[in-house]
Amino acid sequence: MDRKEKIVVVLSIVATAAAALLHYAHANQVLAFVITAAALALLAMIVGDATEQLGSRMGPGATGILQSALGNLPELFVCIFALRAGLSMVVQAALIGSILGNSVLVLGLALLFGGLKNGTQRFNSEPPKMIATLMMLATAALVVPTLAQQLHTPAESHINSLDVFLAVVLLVLMAASIYFGVKGDPSVVAPSEHKGDAAWPLSLTILMLGASGLAAAFVSDWFVDALQPAMAALGISEAFAGLVVVAVAGNAIENLIGIQ
Repeated sequence: MDRKEKIVVVLSIVATAAAALLHYAHANQVLAFVITAAALALLAMIVGDATEQLGSRMGPGATGILQSALGNLPELFVCIFALRAGLSMVVQAALIGSILGNSVLVLGLALLFGGLKNGTQRFNSEPPKMIATLMMLATAALVVPTLAQQLHTPAESHINSLDVFLAVVLLVLMAASIYFGVKGDPSVVAPSEHKGDAAWPLSLTILMLGASGLAAAFVSDWFVDALQPAMAALGISEAFAGLVVVAVAGNAIENLIGIQ
C-alpha cells in the first residue's frame, strides 16, 4: 500500500468507528447522517481500490466487470436497507441519480478532461453500443411497471409478478453480457491485453475487499436509520435524499476514478 491508500484506510476506520458510536449512543441524528455518509464514501474508495487490485491480475475486461459489480456494494446495501425501511422513493431516486451521474455528468467530465490531457481519443465503439442497449432495456424495465400502474391497465393487478419477471430478465441479460465484457467482440482484432502488476498481495486484497464490504453493510444500515430523522430535521424530501445524497455517497469515489 502507498501512503495515500493507508490514509484512506485509517480515515475509513475512524469514520466507521465514529458512525457506530453515534448510532448506538443515539446521538444527534444529523451528525450521525453526515458521518455515516462520509464513512460510506471512504469504504467505497477502499472497495474500488481492492477491486482494481484484484482486476489487475485478470486483465482490463475482467477489471471493468469487477468494478461494475463490486464497486456498487455500498449503494446496493443502502438500497436494500432503505427498501426494508419502506423508503421506496429513496431507492427509485437513487437509481435515477446513479444513471444520470454516470451517463451524463461523469461521461461528460471524463471526455472533457481526457480530451484536454490526451487530445483526440479513440476507442472501440462496440462496448459503448452494448452498454447503451443494456441501459435502454433497464430503463424500459423501470418504465413498463410504472406505466402499468399509473395508467391503471389490466396488468396493474399483476404488478408484483411483472416486477419479479422483469428483474429476472435483467439479471439474465447482465449475466449474458459478462462474457462480452470480459472477452470483447470476437469480430474485432484487439491489441494484446496486458495484465497490470498488482501492488497488493492477493491475501491483502481479499482481506480489504471482505472487510470493507462487511463494514459497508453495517454502515449502510446505520445510514438508513439516520436518514429519516435527518430528512425531517433538514427539511429535505425522500426524492432529493435518493437523487443527490445516496447517489453521491455511493458513487462519488467511483465517479472520481472514472474521470481519472
